[in-house]
Amino acid sequence: MPRTLLLEIGTEEMPARFMVPALEQLRELIDETLTQLRLEHGQIRSIGTPRRLTAIVSDVADTQIPIVREIRGPAKHIAFDHEGNPTKAAEGFAKAQGVAVSDLVVKATDKGEFVFAIKREEGKPATEVLAEALPQIVRSLSFPKTMRWEESGLRFGRPIRWIVALLGDEVIPFEIAGVKSDRVTYGRRFTNGQSIGRRIVLNSADDYESFLEDACVIVDHEKRRELVRAQVQSVAQSLGGVALISEELLDEVTFLVEEPVALVGHFDERYLELPAELLITVMQHHQRYFPVARGVERGALGELMPHFIFVSNGMPKNPDLVRQGNEKVVTARFEDARFYFAEDRKHKLEDFVPKLNEIVFIEGLGTVADKTDRLKKLSTALYGGLSPTLIRAAELCKADLATRLVNEFTELQGIIGRVYALLDGEPVEVAEAIEDHYKPLPPDFELPRNEMGFWLAVADRLDTLCACFDRDLIPTGSHDPFGLRRAATTLLLLMRKAPRKVSLSECIDAALKILSDAGMTQREGTETKGQLLDFLRERLDGLLELEGIDHDIRQAVLAVGFDDVAAAFERGKTLQRLRNDQSEWFSATVIAFTRITNILAQARQRGETVDGEVEPELLQIGAERELHELADQIAPKFTAEVQRDDFLSAFETLSTLVPTINRFFDEVLVMHEDAKIRRNRLVLLKRIETLLLSIADFRLVQT
Repeated sequence: MPRTLLLEIGTEEMPARFMVPALEQLRELIDETLTQLRLEHGQIRSIGTPRRLTAIVSDVADTQIPIVREIRGPAKHIAFDHEGNPTKAAEGFAKAQGVAVSDLVVKATDKGEFVFAIKREEGKPATEVLAEALPQIVRSLSFPKTMRWEESGLRFGRPIRWIVALLGDEVIPFEIAGVKSDRVTYGRRFTNGQSIGRRIVLNSADDYESFLEDACVIVDHEKRRELVRAQVQSVAQSLGGVALISEELLDEVTFLVEEPVALVGHFDERYLELPAELLITVMQHHQRYFPVARGVERGALGELMPHFIFVSNGMPKNPDLVRQGNEKVVTARFEDARFYFAEDRKHKLEDFVPKLNEIVFIEGLGTVADKTDRLKKLSTALYGGLSPTLIRAAELCKADLATRLVNEFTELQGIIGRVYALLDGEPVEVAEAIEDHYKPLPPDFELPRNEMGFWLAVADRLDTLCACFDRDLIPTGSHDPFGLRRAATTLLLLMRKAPRKVSLSECIDAALKILSDAGMTQREGTETKGQLLDFLRERLDGLLELEGIDHDIRQAVLAVGFDDVAAAFERGKTLQRLRNDQSEWFSATVIAFTRITNILAQARQRGETVDGEVEPELLQIGAERELHELADQIAPKFTAEVQRDDFLSAFETLSTLVPTINRFFDEVLVMHEDAKIRRNRLVLLKRIETLLLSIADFRLVQT
C-alpha cells in the first residue's frame, strides 16, 4: 500500500532569508531522487519553520518499479549454427548475463538480427533505497553561508539537532552528522519549561502536522504567513487603523516564528513630527514591526498612528513586560533618528552637495561629486534638451548621501533627499526625481513618477555600468560587489517603459563619451560597449524568460537585436502568444519563413551575391512575379506596423506571403544556371528576409 514519506531536518534557528530557497531545493531534490529511485508517488510538499526543513510526499510506493532490460549479444549467425544449435558465443553470452541459453531471444534491428538477454530486475523495498538516498539529499542542500559544528565535517546552514524520517509508520534508518534518524520531533521552544521544546513521538508520518500544531508549531509556512497577516490586521483594526504590511517583511516574520502571536506596542506621539518614511523604516527594517496608520486607501500612506505591531513566537508569560521592552528599543531608535534629523535640518539639502567630494564613488572612478557632474551631462543628453528642472534634480540627487540620517539609515537614500528638498521649497518634480532616480526597486519595481526622474534613473545606471565595464569590474559567479546585475536589469526595465523611442546603443555611446571627456576611461569604448551589450543581452534573456517566453523564441528575437528594448519585449511576447494560441498555423508559417532564410544562408556560404534591387524583367515564372508583387504590396503596411510595435499585425501581414512562398519554392529553381537570374531570385528572397528580421531570426524557432 502507498504510504506517506516524511523527512524533517531539525536545526538551530535558520536565518529567514535561507528558508525559501532551501525549501525549494528540498522539494526539487526529493522529486529528482524519487524519480531516479523509480518510486511512484503523489504530491510533494516542502514546508518549514526557523527550526525545521520538512518534505512530505503522499502515496509513495512500498517498492521500486521493476526494470526489464534487453542486453544485446552476438549476431544471430554467430550465436547459432546453420542447424539452429547455440554456439560457444551464445553460451558465453548467456553465462555472462546469468540467464539460460534457452532464454535468449532473437530480435531484428536496423543492423540485422541479434540475440538478446531479457533481464528483469525486481524493485527493492522503498525503505532500503531511501535509507541510502535521503542522507545525500541532506548533504546536497546549499545555503548562502554554512557552519561546521561536529567532527564529520558536514557543512549546513545551521547545526542539525534531530532528523525524522518515516515511510508511513516505519523509520527509514540512517545517520548524518552524528544524528540518527528517528520518529521523534520537538515542539516550540520554551514550552513546558523545555528549551528545545516538548518531545513528540510520531506514530506515523500522517501524524506530523497535527501533532506539531498541538505542540504550538504551525509547520506549514503558507498557513503561518496568512495567520500572521490576519492577526496583524485584526490588531490594527482594534486600534482604529490599518497595518502597513510589506510583503517582504511578512515573509521574513513568517520565518522568525513557529507559533505567531501578534501584540501591540505604543510610542510617544511627538515622534510623529518626524517624516513618516523615517518612522516606517525604523519600524519595518530595523525592528521587524508593522506600523499602523489611518486613512490608508488606494496606495496612499495615510496618517501614521503612535502604535506598532510585533509578532511574538508564542504568547509570552508576561506580555506587558515584552511589550515594554519593545517600546524601549523603538523609542531609542526614534530618539537617534530625531537627533540626526534635527542636525541635518540645520542646513539645506544643497549645502550637502560639496561634501560629496569626500565620498568615493568607486576606487579609481572619482568621488560621488564627480559622478553627479556626469549625471547632469548624461541625463541632459538623454532627455534631448536643456531642462533647468532636470539639472537641478541631478545636482541634488546624491546630496542626501552626505546627511547624518542616510548615513545611519541607508535604506532612506533618495527618500530623505525628496523629504528635505520639499522642506527646502524645491519644486515637487525635482523632489520626486531625487527619490525616483533609484527606482525601480524590489519588491514592486515601481517606475519613476515623472520624466525627469526617469532619465536621471537611466543615466545613473548607464554611468555605473559603463564606468565599471571600462575598468573590467565585471561580475563573476556570485561576486557582484557593485550590484551591476541589478543595475543592468533595472536599466532594461526602464528602457522597456521609455517615454519615447530610445536606442540602447546610443545611450551607451553617450555615457562612454562623457566618461572619456572626464578622463575616466582606460580602454577603447568599442570594447567596453561590446562587453556591456553581451551582459545586457544575458539579463534581457532572463527577463524574457520571466515573461514565460520559450528559450528558442528568446534566442530568435535577441539574434536580430535589442537596441529597442521595448520592441524586443513585444516581439518575444507576440511570438509566444501565437505559439500558445495558434500552434499549428504558427509552425507552418515559421517553416515557410525558414525556407527563405535557409536558402539565403547557403547562398552566402557559397559566396553568392544576395544584395541589390530586384530586376522585374528577369522574373520569368508566375510564382516569382507574384511573390515580388505581393512583397511590394505588404511592405509599407508591415513597416508601419513594426514602427508602432504592433508585431501581432506585422506577423499576420507577413503570413499572407506563405502560400506564395510555398508555391515559389515548388515551381521556381532559385539556384538557376544563369547567374543573372539566380542573383535576381536571391535578391527577391533577401528583400523578404529583411522584413522577417524585423521580428526574429526564424531559423532559431523550433517547429
